[in-house]
Amino acid sequence: MGMEQLSPLTNYRAFKRAIVASVAVLIIFIVGFSVWKSVVEYRLTIRAAELQSRGYARALKEHADRSFSEADNILLDTIDHIRSRGGIEKMGGVHLRDFLDRHPRNVPQVGAIILINREGRLIAHTRATITRQTSIADRDYFLHHRSHPDSDAPFLSRPVKSRVNNKWRFFLSRPIRSANGDFDGLVAVAFEMEYFQKFYASLDLGKKGRIVILRKDGVMLMSQPYKESDFSVDFKKSHLIRTYLPKDASGTFHIASGKALLESAGRIISYESLESFPVVVNANMGTDEVTASWKKSTYTQGFITIAACLALISLTMLLLRQIKRIELVYRRQLEQQQEISQAAASWQSTFDSVADAIWVMDLDRRIQRCNKATETIFGKDQDRVVGHLCCEVAHHGAHPLATCPFQKMLDSGQRASMQLMISGRWFEVSVDPILDGTGTITGAVHIVSDITESKMAEERYRMLVDNLPVVTWQSDEHGNTYFISRVSEKIEGYTPEEIYAGGEALWFARVHPDDLQAVLKAFKGLFAGDDMYDVQYRIRHKEGHWIWVHDFAYATTLQGGVRVAHGVFSDVSARKQAEDERDELEMRLSQSQKMEAIGHLAGGIAHDFNNLLTPILGYAEMAVASIPDSDPLLTKLSGIIAAAHKAKDLTRQLLSFGRQRPVSAEPVDLNEVVISFNDILRRTVRESIRIDMILDPEGAYIKADRSQMEQIILNLTVNAQDAFNGVHGRINIETCRVTMDGESLRMHPGMAAGEYVLLSFRDNGCGMSTDVVSHIFEPFFTTKPVGHGTGLGLATVYGIVKQHGAHIAVTSHVGEGTTFNIYFPSCEQPDSMKPQITVAGTGKHSGDATVLLVEDNDMVREMVREMLEAAGYRIIATADPHRALELVAGNNVAVDLLVSDVVMPGMNGPELYERLVLHAPSLKVVYISGYPMNPAMRGGTLEDEVSYLQKPFTAEALLERILQVL
Repeated sequence: MGMEQLSPLTNYRAFKRAIVASVAVLIIFIVGFSVWKSVVEYRLTIRAAELQSRGYARALKEHADRSFSEADNILLDTIDHIRSRGGIEKMGGVHLRDFLDRHPRNVPQVGAIILINREGRLIAHTRATITRQTSIADRDYFLHHRSHPDSDAPFLSRPVKSRVNNKWRFFLSRPIRSANGDFDGLVAVAFEMEYFQKFYASLDLGKKGRIVILRKDGVMLMSQPYKESDFSVDFKKSHLIRTYLPKDASGTFHIASGKALLESAGRIISYESLESFPVVVNANMGTDEVTASWKKSTYTQGFITIAACLALISLTMLLLRQIKRIELVYRRQLEQQQEISQAAASWQSTFDSVADAIWVMDLDRRIQRCNKATETIFGKDQDRVVGHLCCEVAHHGAHPLATCPFQKMLDSGQRASMQLMISGRWFEVSVDPILDGTGTITGAVHIVSDITESKMAEERYRMLVDNLPVVTWQSDEHGNTYFISRVSEKIEGYTPEEIYAGGEALWFARVHPDDLQAVLKAFKGLFAGDDMYDVQYRIRHKEGHWIWVHDFAYATTLQGGVRVAHGVFSDVSARKQAEDERDELEMRLSQSQKMEAIGHLAGGIAHDFNNLLTPILGYAEMAVASIPDSDPLLTKLSGIIAAAHKAKDLTRQLLSFGRQRPVSAEPVDLNEVVISFNDILRRTVRESIRIDMILDPEGAYIKADRSQMEQIILNLTVNAQDAFNGVHGRINIETCRVTMDGESLRMHPGMAAGEYVLLSFRDNGCGMSTDVVSHIFEPFFTTKPVGHGTGLGLATVYGIVKQHGAHIAVTSHVGEGTTFNIYFPSCEQPDSMKPQITVAGTGKHSGDATVLLVEDNDMVREMVREMLEAAGYRIIATADPHRALELVAGNNVAVDLLVSDVVMPGMNGPELYERLVLHAPSLKVVYISGYPMNPAMRGGTLEDEVSYLQKPFTAEALLERILQVL
């Protein structure tokens, strides 16, 4: 039965608001009155201080005016007396002093009267006998009167220390004129500062009060309290001199801030100007001293005000608390009455508001109570459901299903559930036990929830993951799979049902034995607290072969603390194969670079070894030719010759290993080389790196060794890949024809004007610093960790570029990428044939030619000399190419043939021949060298038709080659 609704406590609330408002108004009034009273008292205090300081300033003005006027009268009287006597020069010093001594006795502020002649000499003094004329020509009052001949006005000097008694004084002076009006000297009175200080000390301006007498130009004459250092202060920029004095001859003002002596922070300043003298006096008082009593009164008043407000607030709070207590008691009674009247209806209302069908059942499975959702789901009224078995209502059966969750709940004592379809919709049936105080099951709560939307969402999710190119999975910490998408059948051959049935054993049996420990460690780490793992490993396909997968997983914690792993993996076998092939290519490239470095070393060793073999073989053959066939030494010499030929073959093998051969240059199209090499580049570079080619549509023809062009492309592409540090990037390979002249040549020193083909590599990687760029072409220089690079890649590129007569430039900035630009001389006829090697014809040997032999190896030079002299040639031998040039060019020595080493200190063989030919145009040449003919490596330009003989050689081979050339 319902109960009458009690009215809310509106009157109490209005009463409380009225009390609070009244107290607030009262507090505001008290605080406002206190503030108003304090402000009024402050203004009165400041006004009184202003009047007091103004009175002091007027008193100071009167005193100063009287003191200066009395002193000025003395000056005027003295000047009149001197004029009446005919001037200073006609009066004796004793008479002057006697006259001056009459005045100071009646004028206490005057300390002394002095007379100064026109030269600035002190000639009379009232307080001292002048034994020598002291010069005061440097004093400002003397300088003033001397520089103002037309002015007879008095002048107040700066305070100075007297040279007579060493006291601080300031002077009031007037000039003395001669009969014709010229400056004849001056008379001055020295003011005693003690006189003024005694008077000022009698004035009460407070501890921080101050009296200052100033000239109107800012020069301080005296102050109280007195400090000697104050005389050095300049008051020209003070507010008094700069602002107030120009406006008014007297006044009072306040200073809030400042550091000047006169205007320090917090002061009340009153000033008065003297009418007869350029002097202003001021009296100033410290504001904090003036307001000290006001502050004390204000603090007391503020304390009383705060105490009164706090007391009023406390009383108000006690009153409000009591009213609140009464209100709470009334409300509690009201709420209890409402709870009692609404308890039954409230529970049923809540019960019926749930969208799920809820049944309260006994242990016999009979429904004791149900909500309105039962009618919605099962189409039966509540009256037709209560008292019936759950199986009769749910599926129209007299007996429960085998999968009924009720029995599972009774067996386990915990929630049990199942899913079933009713009238075309999916429902989840869950049963929870009802326990009494002892924990015994006395009944059950049966909940039927519509999960059709969840089922549909689950199906959509399943369709989504089944159509993804990756496998989606869920698993517990033991490897039992909760879910795996259908893509597993496509990638690894197993259906989800087979994986569910196989459980933990199948999951780990599929992993490659070499990868199993790493996978187990990563998987267990998820359940030990790791956030995620990202691994690649091999699994066995159902058909038996191994595939590479990239597996990414993370773990979540469900209710109850159970952790579940969620992951995706994809088939990366093709990518791994490409990476393996790329690694193999890089390994081969690295090995090739190492072998090239070793080859250079081998070539150098072979060259030096050939220089040693040449005299051994030559001298041995010469010895054989000089002994009869029956000589027993013939066998030994033949053995030496045979061993030398074997050593010659060994050096030839070393030179072949070192690739000491000329560039096989032929016309090639760089565009075609780049395009045909693209497949190799794509297999070498990671898939995350994009390669764009921008090629000249009209072709890019140069003369070059195609294999070395491919090596340049590969080296620069791999170098660009390393700049991306494993992330995405882009490499642009570009060719175009350019003309180098003017400004472009200035930007590329060392290049000749003409047509070039540009091969450009540009990446957007990490870039390089200026310091790194300066070293990148040095052999064995690398920025990679130890074991990850030889440092020969870019050095090889540089060597190939220089072999082809090309130019390379690098532009790089940290964080912006790197650009390599290579300029090859262009080829105008791309279809031209390879250069043909012509063989020089042979001629008869006259035996009377003059041969210039240039060889820096002493043993080789002497051996060749003996060979040629034995054959009848005239020999001029030297080890120095410059000496050979001097013999032909300077001494006009006629030479028919030059036999020269190729590599020599100071000048190589081809360069020597080019210089000699200028003086002997018919000169022939035969080059001998421990290297095979390789112009690019030797630094010269050996023409195709030259004769070249490789060391070691026999006497017969040398003579035959000379015969062919001559």
